[in-house]
Amino acid sequence: EIAEWKKTVIQVPGIAFIGYMNVPLGKYNIPFHVKSAEALGFKVYNTIMPDSSGEKELLHVIDDLNRNPDVHAIELLQPLPRWINPLRAMSRINPEKEAEGFHPENMMQLLFPGYRDKSFTMCLPAALNYIFNYYEHQVRRNSEWVMVLDQEFYENPLVNMVSRTALMASVPSHSTLSVISSASSELNRILPRADYLVVVSKQPDFIRPEWLKEGVGIIDIYSNLTGEVPAKNDPSKLIPEIKGGVNPESVNGIASFVVPVPGGLMPVVLAIMFRNVVKCFVQNLQSFQKTQPV
Repeated sequence: EIAEWKKTVIQVPGIAFIGYMNVPLGKYNIPFHVKSAEALGFKVYNTIMPDSSGEKELLHVIDDLNRNPDVHAIELLQPLPRWINPLRAMSRINPEKEAEGFHPENMMQLLFPGYRDKSFTMCLPAALNYIFNYYEHQVRRNSEWVMVLDQEFYENPLVNMVSRTALMASVPSHSTLSVISSASSELNRILPRADYLVVVSKQPDFIRPEWLKEGVGIIDIYSNLTGEVPAKNDPSKLIPEIKGGVNPESVNGIASFVVPVPGGLMPVVLAIMFRNVVKCFVQNLQSFQKTQPV
């Protein structure tokens, strides 16, 4: 599609990445996103924020990208430095250019269809739904879903809001949903009830097998950089060692399935995000064509 647009309308979708190198996985995430977008034929705008920059500088960059007609989507790569309010920064992005579905306006549209005219699929629940459909998994009726969130994520307004919204969009109406802090003393009482367990934790291999019900389905979300190791095909090159909150080997024989970290949701999330960028571009083309004189 992108190659065809380049021939016919002499334009391709433009995506802007904004990221910080000094956050966990920053030096890997930024070039990975840029290379992936370039490989698909997108026009890429990449802004690496100075480590010492504050929220004012970030908002200025977002404003410039909002005004740029050649930028059809803006991707604010997470996490952000602790001195940046992530919800305020995300809210500054034009919701028609925010392609992950993390803008509060886009989250509202997900929960209340028809809330606004233009919106984009929130990538997290769409990715989980895609994986379930691909493997022909039917969510068990009257199942109980439990999400474990680190206390830090409870206190992060964007992560808390995104996690809850994504899960509410994923859990069918015939099921129940509980959210619990990873610091809670009730974990060993609540987790054994879970038919589906969603884990968002900065603590690698946090979940203990003895907490789990046999047959539980596990969705691990957060990527933790635990070190760097030599690449197998080039030992002189270091690659990230990544773990999630669940060690898949430790729950082997207990869990019915694991959507793991790494290699689980995030590659699908990225693909859906790029699909949303294409949707941004198409909507922009249609709006432009409507304004042209006949």
